[in-house]
Amino acid sequence: MGRPHIYLFGLGFKPFTSEEEVLLKKVSRIYLFPKTLEILKENPLYSSLYEEISYKIEKLKNLEDLKEILARNEREIALVASGDPLFFGLAETLVRLLPKEDFTIYPDLSTLQILSARLKIPFYKIKPLSFHGRPLAKEVFFREVQENPYLFVFTDPKNSPQLMAKLLFEAGFEGLSLYIGERLGTPEERIYGYSVREVISLDFKEPNVLLIENPNWGLSPILGLTTEEIGHKSGLITKDEVRAIVLHKLRPPKRGVIWDIGAGSGSVSLELARLSRDLKVFAIEKEPSQLSLLWENKSKFNLPNLEIVAGEAPFVLSELPKPQRVFLGGSGGRLEEIFEFLKGIPELEIIVATFVLMKNLEVARTILEREYSISISQILVNTTKALGADFYLKAENPVFILQAKRLR
Repeated sequence: MGRPHIYLFGLGFKPFTSEEEVLLKKVSRIYLFPKTLEILKENPLYSSLYEEISYKIEKLKNLEDLKEILARNEREIALVASGDPLFFGLAETLVRLLPKEDFTIYPDLSTLQILSARLKIPFYKIKPLSFHGRPLAKEVFFREVQENPYLFVFTDPKNSPQLMAKLLFEAGFEGLSLYIGERLGTPEERIYGYSVREVISLDFKEPNVLLIENPNWGLSPILGLTTEEIGHKSGLITKDEVRAIVLHKLRPPKRGVIWDIGAGSGSVSLELARLSRDLKVFAIEKEPSQLSLLWENKSKFNLPNLEIVAGEAPFVLSELPKPQRVFLGGSGGRLEEIFEFLKGIPELEIIVATFVLMKNLEVARTILEREYSISISQILVNTTKALGADFYLKAENPVFILQAKRLR
């Protein structure tokens, strides 16, 4: 006997092809969710076919039902879903659980394609996001709104357009246009355009989708946060000019893992996390007062890829994903232990550390010099201060910056 085969069909916006109809009549069972069954029964595109295949249709309650069916290895069955199953749909489950040769996908149009056509917006310009049956991650949501001209959101009764409009309003987003596509592809299809404030008090028929247009997308700087913008205490922060050189020396990749040890209020972590959403940044800090500021700054700048680790290095480091880069801004008196630990991470390519005391600089150099190529810079920054109608230059404490690149 050959391997079982599954046919996954999308429906809702166009009729089945003759090939697809033949397959639906041929399979032994057809599985779908209740809302998809409603479309199959009520949409004139499919009503005649439904009469022929209704006897072998079985309803799915949830994804666990689907997983049980897949585990039974039934031969020649069909799954039917709405729209394009590869667009946040059932195909994701099949791709995850089955060899690709065990199933074939016949997609319909997606609601993104339909809404973009109705609004005459090229859909390649639209970033898709789904909160359908998933927790609404506010940090992710806000960041996607900030960084994209158009954001398409799959909604559900809980994560509704009204809720998202309320969150946007409370977060201070202005100048956005919200478009709601209601029951797309049905005789009851409606598309509305409103401001954020207007959507909060309205109700929309299910199912619906949301498109957010942001004419001011991408205008926030991705590098160059100032000391005034970052919450900190008593001047305990890596100064702007030093931070710029540290970031340059780290040579951060677009994706990967970076540790910021002794992160303080998180000035370096914030800059790193803002550079690329595919970069996972771990800010390690033990002081409660600094941790509080870290959380405030993470929330202020909406950084879901910044993870705060409360604890003392090196003891909390072994449980973290291995980094390709490490910045050490503070050691809490455990400098030697931290560097000895870092030496044992083969994935670690670059370490950057800042020092005020030459003794600590020499400790770091001595520990790392056999496995790493060491370069050291001293940074002396003078900043202007007002003096009557004029100004003068005030010198900050000189800082040593050590860069260690692993020898290959």
